[in-house]
Amino acid sequence: MADEDVMFPAAIRRETVRSFHDHLQAAGNRLADVPEATAQLLRQAESVLEDVETAIAGTPPPADEGERLSAEIGASRASRGVHPIESAHAAVTMYRVLLPVVLERTRLRDREETALLTAAGALQESIMHRVGIGAVSYASFLLGKVNHSHRDERRRIGRELHDRAAHSVGVALQDLELYDVYADTDPIRARARIGTARTALREALDSIRGLARELRESAVEIGGLAKALDDYVATRVPSCIRTTVSVTGDEHLPDEVCEELYIVLREAIRNVVLHSGARTLEVTVTVADAAVHATVRDDGRGFDLAAALAARSGVGLSSMRERLELLGGTFSITATPDVGTEISIVVTHLGAHR
Repeated sequence: MADEDVMFPAAIRRETVRSFHDHLQAAGNRLADVPEATAQLLRQAESVLEDVETAIAGTPPPADEGERLSAEIGASRASRGVHPIESAHAAVTMYRVLLPVVLERTRLRDREETALLTAAGALQESIMHRVGIGAVSYASFLLGKVNHSHRDERRRIGRELHDRAAHSVGVALQDLELYDVYADTDPIRARARIGTARTALREALDSIRGLARELRESAVEIGGLAKALDDYVATRVPSCIRTTVSVTGDEHLPDEVCEELYIVLREAIRNVVLHSGARTLEVTVTVADAAVHATVRDDGRGFDLAAALAARSGVGLSSMRERLELLGGTFSITATPDVGTEISIVVTHLGAHR
């Protein structure tokens, strides 16, 4: 078919798509600054015009192509931590930019009012259908992340029970067996075994109580992020680590953000206690202008981040990152051997969680 015979010739499509991109940039939409997202959006706009063209012609378009593209876009935006607000804004902008073009081209072919209504309806239906598919793909990707985070948390608790509680119980049982051996021949040594068994059992009990406390703790129920962090530091950080916690504005945090942020910060603090050998630990959280900025900084031994991830010893780090991605947040680590580690967290669009 000759170019002039189609409803949207190549030149018209290029100009329309370029205008769509310019409008996104002018509005400060984040998607316009990501090359992959931009390419997807432009393909989407062209595909929507094809849908309108075939609807006017009375021949339904092949659904697979548009649905595959929309599903790809939804998963891609979820993986990049792009907030749904950006996608919704892009869909509205696409409709506003494409509608005048669609109506003008329809009027040139058919001045009947019904044709204009058909074209406008086809445009809206095509965009909303794609938004729906993208939303399902976005949610499915995030659901997978949630499941992955939950599995990581269960594995961590399993390791804690095995490596600490079960180990202490095993030591206690061994000491009790030695008590039986020495009870008749060496009472002093036998009593010493009872003492070490008692110590091991207390350690096991403390570990189990600590894990039980973590499982039932809710930052919201405790009284907010500041109170929850203070309580955790008081019970789980040894006095040899000089710790300061500063939280401002946490009363403005939506409940789900407060809970997930507490879990992430708790994991960061636990890593400092278990692995860093730090003398000082500083936790800072500031909530202002519908955003959260948080840092966890220590002066410990640091570590090689790339090596830790390559060795899959940074499972906790992956879980922290995934939890923040679910909130539309970002997560970065600066780790320098023999200097220390700093974790930086930013969560924006807090209003969208209310």
